[in-house]
Amino acid sequence: MLFDPRVLTLLGLLCFLPLVVSVAGKFGGSLLEEQRFQVTRDSFQINESPEGVPNDILARIWREAKLPEEFSILEPGLSKKLGEAFEQSPWIAKVKHLELKPASVIKVELEYRVPVALVKSAHGYFPIDRDGVLLPPADFSADDLARYPLIVSPRSNPQGPAGTHWGDLSIWGAARLAEILTPDHQLNTYWNKYDLASIQFSGEVNLLNASPDQLRRVTYRLVTKKGSEIIWGIAPEIPDPAEPDAETKLKRLALYFQNIGGTTAGQKPVEIDLRRWKNIARRPLPESSERTTLQ
Repeated sequence: MLFDPRVLTLLGLLCFLPLVVSVAGKFGGSLLEEQRFQVTRDSFQINESPEGVPNDILARIWREAKLPEEFSILEPGLSKKLGEAFEQSPWIAKVKHLELKPASVIKVELEYRVPVALVKSAHGYFPIDRDGVLLPPADFSADDLARYPLIVSPRSNPQGPAGTHWGDLSIWGAARLAEILTPDHQLNTYWNKYDLASIQFSGEVNLLNASPDQLRRVTYRLVTKKGSEIIWGIAPEIPDPAEPDAETKLKRLALYFQNIGGTTAGQKPVEIDLRRWKNIARRPLPESSERTTLQ
């Protein structure tokens, strides 16, 4: 592999680049100013952003990081500077790869933060990704209420700006549940199939370094548009020998839906408990239930 001409050429360029930078410093930065070494925003190629991420993400990064219109590829510390600029965006989780290609093309591979749900709190609606990181609310509108699962959390609010964690691991668990209910971020899967309206939970974990024992105290339930409640139990990815895993719960819910034909008893709401190992428990809910449902 080392004798491949392309590999040898790349190794030669990497060895030569520090010398070029050193020479540029000795000659008053004249090489840094040469036009052939200049690149602009148009020189960047980034991987396509997933659905839900703004299409103008590169322009936003440029504007938010206050990057210059033009700069030299020989500028010392350029890779670090560009990496920090990209990761400053709340839409970017990390820069996976940054590479200088022929003809002064800079190829950047980004890991995007993709919205999985909207959190309804006492102060409004807030978009989050699968890790419970807050995304820019200004990038969402009322139309998005029909595009993403809704997490109801009247007592919990984001603890920081966009790009930071919500600050409550209960929200993280709800985000992971929303993700598995909408694989590939498509609402026409489990979410619509079971006529779901919201994810709700009891118990809060405000510590980001909480132990699995603390996370097991939070119980999640799925509320349907007709008022039925599906008790899911603990968050996905939290092991608990007392409950089936998430995959088993999904299979049981699918089987229940197939056999019963819906999540109600006639037109009356019911409570469906997925936490048992042997079977699914079901009981009618009072019509005057005071639990929150989406009308």
